[in-house]
Amino acid sequence: MLIVLSMAQQAHAVAADEPQRLHIERSTLEHVLMEITRLSGQPVSFASSLVKDRWAGPIDGTMTAADAARLALQNSGLALSVLPDGTLTVVAAGSAGTPDAQPRDIGALPPSEVHGVGDTGFAVLSSSAITRVEMPMTSMPHAINTVTRGLLASQQPPSLNAALAQAGVASVLADPTAPPLYAIRGYLTNTISVDGLPDKLASLRPVDALEEIDVIKGPNADVASVTMAGGAINASLKAPTAVAQRSIAMEISSHTGRKVVADLAGGFGGNGLSYRFVGLNDTTADSDAGYAGHRVSYVHAALGWNDSATSITAGIESLTSRQPVPPATFALGGAPARVPMQLPFGNVDDRVEGSGTRVYYTASRNLSDDWAIHSRASYESVREESAQWDLGSASSYNAMPNNTICGLRQTESHLWAMSNELTGSLSHNAVRHTFTLGWEEIQERQNLTKPGFIAQVTQDPFAPVPLPAATFIPGNRLSQTLRQSIFRLRDHVSIGDRWEVSGSIRANNYVAVLPHTQLKGVVWTPAVGVLYKLTPSTAWFADYMRGFQINTGYFYDGTGMQPERSRQVETGLRWENAHHTLTAQAALYRIDAKNVSLADVSHPGYYTQLAEQTNQGVELSMQGTVVRGWEASLWMSVSRMSARLPGGYVPGVPARNAALWTTYTMQSGVLAGAGVGLGISAQGRADAHGDVSFRVPGAVRVDSSLFWHQKGWRIDLFARNLFNVRTYGNTLSSSYIPILPGRTLALRLTHNF
Repeated sequence: MLIVLSMAQQAHAVAADEPQRLHIERSTLEHVLMEITRLSGQPVSFASSLVKDRWAGPIDGTMTAADAARLALQNSGLALSVLPDGTLTVVAAGSAGTPDAQPRDIGALPPSEVHGVGDTGFAVLSSSAITRVEMPMTSMPHAINTVTRGLLASQQPPSLNAALAQAGVASVLADPTAPPLYAIRGYLTNTISVDGLPDKLASLRPVDALEEIDVIKGPNADVASVTMAGGAINASLKAPTAVAQRSIAMEISSHTGRKVVADLAGGFGGNGLSYRFVGLNDTTADSDAGYAGHRVSYVHAALGWNDSATSITAGIESLTSRQPVPPATFALGGAPARVPMQLPFGNVDDRVEGSGTRVYYTASRNLSDDWAIHSRASYESVREESAQWDLGSASSYNAMPNNTICGLRQTESHLWAMSNELTGSLSHNAVRHTFTLGWEEIQERQNLTKPGFIAQVTQDPFAPVPLPAATFIPGNRLSQTLRQSIFRLRDHVSIGDRWEVSGSIRANNYVAVLPHTQLKGVVWTPAVGVLYKLTPSTAWFADYMRGFQINTGYFYDGTGMQPERSRQVETGLRWENAHHTLTAQAALYRIDAKNVSLADVSHPGYYTQLAEQTNQGVELSMQGTVVRGWEASLWMSVSRMSARLPGGYVPGVPARNAALWTTYTMQSGVLAGAGVGLGISAQGRADAHGDVSFRVPGAVRVDSSLFWHQKGWRIDLFARNLFNVRTYGNTLSSSYIPILPGRTLALRLTHNF
C-alpha cells in the first residue's frame, strides 16, 4: 500500500497541543490533511487508498493540528491515532463516522507502511494571495505563479529581479537613477505589495527576508489597492512561528563579497507568544564595472501572539543600502555597443543610496465557526538618493554619445496603508458561499528634490577617464500626495465537488494632489471567474477582469496624464499529480489597455503615453517533484504586443521567455543529501524606444550549484552565469542599456540549530 505523507512547512514538528492559526478551504481530504501539516508543522501520515475520494473542510480558526485533523475526519469513517514519536496517523474508525475523541497510541504502522515528513519543495499546493484564505490551487479561477520557500532556499537568488524571473516577471530599467520597473504580461508596474499591503521597500529589501512571492496575473478586483493591467506582485515576509527554527548563514562570493544572515524563530513557553528575527549584513569590495562595492544592512523583528480565537503579529523593519551603478552601454547602429565593462563611465564612487523603516501589524479574530475579521496596517518611510554620471543621448541612429551628464535624484516617500476584512461562509445543501468584504485606506506622500546644478563633461565611452565625484546639490522641491479609499466585495461559490464560481467588485475613491493639477474620482472594477474540476486533480478555469491605475506623471509640456484602464480575458488548465508533489498550469490570455504610461527617455522625469496597447499570449509553468530526489521549476511564455508610440517606435519586452531551475539530491548512502542544481534562463530579442530605435539581443544564461544538505547544516556552491555570457537587461533608453553580471561564484554555509 502506498503511503502519501503530508509535508511540513517548518524544519521541526510542533507539539500536538500547540494551537496554530489555520485557514483551509474545502477540498479533497488528502489535500486538507497535507495543508494541516504544512501550516502547523505537525507531521501526519495516511494511506492514499484510505482517504481516496473523500472530501473535507473548510477549516478556519486557531486550533491544534490534532483538533484540525479530527475536524477534517468528521463523518468520514476514519479516526486519528498517534505514533510513539508524536506523528499523527489516519486509520479506519471502529465504526463509520465515529472518530476517536483523542488520538490513541497504536504503537507502529504495519511493515508495509512508513511515516515521516518532508519539505514542500518547489510544488505550489495552495495559495492565499487573492482570497486571504488558504485555498487549493485547483480551486483558483485565476493564473498565479508562486516562488515558494523551497525554491528560494534552493536557488538563493541574489536579488528580487532574479527571484521574480522564475515567475515570469521581467525587470526593466527606464532610468539609471530610479528603481526598476517590473513587466508582467508586457505591462510595466513599480508597485509591489508585502503581506497584502503596498510597499516602497521592495527594491531595497534582501530576498533573505522573504518567505515566498506570489505573482497574480492580470488585473484583479480581489487584490487590495491593485488592479493594474499586467497583474500584481505580493511578497510574504518571514513571520513569527511557535515552531523553533534557528539558522546562521555565512556567504563569500566574487568581488570579495561577504554576507551574514541570522534567521531566528520560536515560541515563548506555552502562553501563545512567538517571535521572528532576521538580520543581514552584505558587502562587496567592488563591482563588475569597476565601481566601489555595495553595502546592505537589514533587520526585521516581529512578535506574535495567538489563542483559540485571536492571532496578532507586530513587527518593524529597518534597512540601509548603498548600490554601485550597474555596468551599462548604449545603442550604436541599432544594437548595444561593445564597451569595456571594467572602466566606469564616471567616478568609482557613483552610487544609489537608500534607507527606510517600516512598522506593521496584522490581526485576526474568529467571531464564530464561520465568520472572522482580519486587519493589517503599515507605515513606512523611504529615502533614496542617486549621485552618478550618465551618458548623454545619442543624436542620430549611428552616432554615439560623447557627453556625460551628472545624473542626480533624491526622493522621500511616506506611505500609510490599512486593510480590514470580514470573511465568512454560508452553506445550503451542495452550495457553499465564501464571502469577503474589504475596506482599504492608502495615503502616500512623495517629495522629489531636483538638483540645483547639473554638470556636463565630454567622455569617450570606449576609453573613459575618471571623472570628479558626483555631488548632489539640492534645488527645487516638488511634492505630491495620493489618497485611496477602496471597498471590495467577493463571493466564491462552490457548487458540489466540481463547479466553483467567483465574482468580485471593487470601488476606488481616489484623490491625487500633484504639483500642477489634481485628479479625483470613483472607479468601479469587476472581476468574474469560473472553474470546473475535470477530475479531483485537474481543473479548467476562465476569468474576465477589469483594471484601473492612476497615472501621476506629466507630459513634457506639463499637462497631466489620463488614468490607465484595462481588461483581461483568460482561460487555462491547472493540474497536480496524485501525490500532490507536482503541479502544472497553462494559461491563454488577452489584455487590452488604454492610456498606458511609459517613461519619456528623451526628457528624464517626464512620461509619454500609449493610447492603446494589446498583449496576448500563452504561459506554461510546472513546479514540484518530478521523481524522488528531482525537483524542478519551469516557466515559459510566448506573447505578442500591439502598440506604437507617436514616433513609430514599438516598445516592449521579449516576446519569448523561459526560466528553469532544477535540482537532484542523492537519497541514500554516504552522500545522501548531496546534489546538483542547474538553471537556464532564456529570452528572445526585444525592440526598445528612445532617441534612436534599437534592439536588445536575446540570450541564454546558465547557472549551476553543488550542495550538501543535512539536518543541522547545509553547504551550497553557486556559479551564476557559468559560461560568462554577456547579456543585457531590458531597458527603455538607447543611452542606458544595462549589462548583466558576468560569471560570479558564491559559497554559502548554513547551520541550523
